[in-house]
Amino acid sequence: MEDDMSVLATDKRQLTLIYNSETSLGKQTVGYVESSGDKIQMVDISKTSLGDTVWVSLAEGLNKPFGELLATDHPDAPEIDGGNFSTDDWLKLIKKNPVLLQQPIAVNGDNYMQVDTPSEILKFFDVDSAGLSKKPLGQQPNTDANDEEPFV
Repeated sequence: MEDDMSVLATDKRQLTLIYNSETSLGKQTVGYVESSGDKIQMVDISKTSLGDTVWVSLAEGLNKPFGELLATDHPDAPEIDGGNFSTDDWLKLIKKNPVLLQQPIAVNGDNYMQVDTPSEILKFFDVDSAGLSKKPLGQQPNTDANDEEPFV
């Protein structure tokens, strides 16, 4: 690992994505995030070690125990019998085995989300149905052409 990140900055104007570039879900989620054009901080845990405080903050923000954050059933995971670990044990395990983080974690201000599918990350960018505004049931969206929207 090259770098060390000991503090997690939570900014409502910036999305922080914590992922593992060695996983397909991590790579795909990065693709969605990069295409958003928003301010983003990406942390690849296969290259950057997160401090213990950051991991504890992530678990608390997601309201999940460490055992639910990590893919303990992954083929490359060390043998975890019963998984009755202390917080320190989990922290050592993730530092030595970053592949255990199969699902990226997104943080935006006080909002935390563990990503199950790459497109879920779009919730942080207020994107709905290719950029169409939500309308009440039965009301059609406005799809009229205009020159006010930035299209690529």
